[in-house]
Amino acid sequence: MHVPLEPELSDLVSVSAPAGNALFGSGVSWSLGVEDRQQPAARVLALLLAGNLQQFRSFESGVLSDLDPEQLHGYRVSLRRARSLLSSGGSVFPGAQRQELLVQLAEFGGVTSRVRDLDVLLEELPQLYRAVGLGVGVDDGKQSSESQELRAALLRNRSGAFADLAARIDPEGAQAAKYQAMLRLWYALGSVHRLGGDDPGKDALRPSVVVAQATVLRQFGKVRSAGRAAKKSNEVSDWHRLRKRTKALRYGLVAYAPLLNEPAVSDLVSRLRKLQNVLGLQQDHAVQIHLIEFAGVQAGGRTALLAGAISEHLRLEALKDLQSCSAAWSRFDQSSFKGDLAAAVTL
Repeated sequence: MHVPLEPELSDLVSVSAPAGNALFGSGVSWSLGVEDRQQPAARVLALLLAGNLQQFRSFESGVLSDLDPEQLHGYRVSLRRARSLLSSGGSVFPGAQRQELLVQLAEFGGVTSRVRDLDVLLEELPQLYRAVGLGVGVDDGKQSSESQELRAALLRNRSGAFADLAARIDPEGAQAAKYQAMLRLWYALGSVHRLGGDDPGKDALRPSVVVAQATVLRQFGKVRSAGRAAKKSNEVSDWHRLRKRTKALRYGLVAYAPLLNEPAVSDLVSRLRKLQNVLGLQQDHAVQIHLIEFAGVQAGGRTALLAGAISEHLRLEALKDLQSCSAAWSRFDQSSFKGDLAAAVTL
């Protein structure tokens, strides 16, 4: 079964390592299937993590060329999937190395976020100009000096953020050593046969299907708890926490789908994505407020006034987002999802 994940990425079906790549070995090919249900969890999770790494590295040259923003998006999705797998695999992966890699991935994820957030904001900038009354000239290139200066400030910030990212990925970059260390550890934890390191977790030898079932149910419990807390508080931080929990459950379902009752998985993934998309708008607006205000301060003068007007518009949108989040959670928090999830994990 193919679990659709657009607009992010389609599911990773197989791991096929390029021959001659020192970080992958030679020509390993594997795909997760029902026959792996009784395989040790340590083997299956390691191979899934290796698949995340292979997919992640496939985007490197595209990210460095900086011609298509979707290359960076795919790069980041692969990174998030690896973080999700490691986060939920605490009882399987060796403890110290797992925690070290999680820290490295989170730090590198922050470097990529700065570029991606500015890409999204720059794409939406014409719409934001129209929202504050700059409709004339936005689309025909005859923009006001203030709108041009604000865009120029955002582009400078984006250029700086990309330079920081490229300094990691490029082997000749100033920060390349940190990136290579992250890749080496990622590769080590994605290797079925390891030499050295801590002992694996207590569930390393349990059947992978048992670990997958327990992981998905545990992640759902976290989603439900976070959602009800956010509904009660209606705080931005609580909705953001729910978004992260929702994403973790979705990634878990996608990763383990072949071990579960696959026909029941696709609809669950779709419903989770719909909830996540609503929650994501709130987070996007919060980030954009910061980026716009910072660029406005850099530009100064009347451009700062324009940035302030856009910031105020985004704050009003963020207030609407809180209502949308609450409504989306109410639609999601139904007994039907719990029943469908139980069907997905019952074999």
